[in-house]
Amino acid sequence: MKKRFAGTALAAAMLLSACSFGASAEDRLSDAIGTIQEKEQPFLEAQEKMASLEKEEFGKFNEMMELTQEDREELSALAGEAGESADERLSLLEEGKEALDKAEKELSGLDEIGKDEEASVKEAVGKLKQSMSDRYAAHEEFSEVYEKTTGLQKELYNLATDEAADFQAIQQKVEAVNDGNAEVTAAADAFNEATEAVNEQKKAAYSAIGDTEEN
Repeated sequence: MKKRFAGTALAAAMLLSACSFGASAEDRLSDAIGTIQEKEQPFLEAQEKMASLEKEEFGKFNEMMELTQEDREELSALAGEAGESADERLSLLEEGKEALDKAEKELSGLDEIGKDEEASVKEAVGKLKQSMSDRYAAHEEFSEVYEKTTGLQKELYNLATDEAADFQAIQQKVEAVNDGNAEVTAAADAFNEATEAVNEQKKAAYSAIGDTEEN
């Protein structure tokens, strides 16, 4: 009975290299995006730690599956360590959510950029803001399924040390975890796609600013 861990693999960082148009609108856009990126930094750090914990936790679970109830002391120790790891991942997930919440509040800084610019710039910046908002919404959905699946994983760890639990009960829980992992992977993919969309809209916004400077 194997349990798959879905690595989050979130494409967390927006690509922030600015083009050198030298326009004031470009400078303000760079400043606004830079502020958002700064607010997101704790999220990036949390993601790295979560990925490391997931890998270690998967190893502990595989060790657990190689043991029997006769190895109760070792089994309980591994289950305890895996459970603590799961709790730490949830704590890091919350840290990341808080960081993104703070970053999302900075989106209002984009409103001032296109206000006195040509319609094409205003439209491009508006689309960039919307894509960023969509990205944060995608992470919220990811967080929900990640929390649910981590809860199932913790239940599985406890079940593995339960003398009264039979093979069928454990197998059913493994299947539930695997289903949850599939949802996590799908949600992570959606977030990654949303991040790519932000990067494309960012390029479009800089391009629109550049076009107005050339005309």
